[in-house]
Amino acid sequence: MTTYVWYFIRATGTVAYLLLYASVMVGLFSQVQKKRRKKVKNTLHLHEALSNWALILVTCHLVFLFFDTYLSFQWFELFLPFTTDYKPFPMAIGTFSFYILLITFVTTKLRKKIGIQTWRKLHMLTPFLYIFVTAHALLIGTDFQAFSIFILNMVPLAVFLWLLFKRYDTGAVVKS
Repeated sequence: MTTYVWYFIRATGTVAYLLLYASVMVGLFSQVQKKRRKKVKNTLHLHEALSNWALILVTCHLVFLFFDTYLSFQWFELFLPFTTDYKPFPMAIGTFSFYILLITFVTTKLRKKIGIQTWRKLHMLTPFLYIFVTAHALLIGTDFQAFSIFILNMVPLAVFLWLLFKRYDTGAVVKS
């Protein structure tokens, strides 16, 4: 494997993770603000743009993994869970995360056709997506193995859990 491919794998995965984190935080924050009857301008566009870029970078992450000559993944190992010999559980978490991200992307683009209620139910997968991606990064991401990076990820995870709690703490969900 060339060093450049290795750097691109790491960079696309890390930046996609950060974009996904930002997207989830903006989405949760806007819902918390809605519950407080506060208007939040342009957050939907920012939330969607961050998600779109996360999907683009995750796709690049997969493409670069396919070109990794050190582990030599076959295409099915990247898209079918538990088919690789290299760390099958963390890889499967990454695969499931990709599918949840893809489902979220497609259903968001089709939300008028599938109905807001159906879209909202499917969109509720995104907190799991963030948790899965965090687990994938912590279990397999070489940059996330460092204690300092681990600690840096616990802060956003704590903020995420707090916002998630605030989103659902009063029971009724405000309709978008």
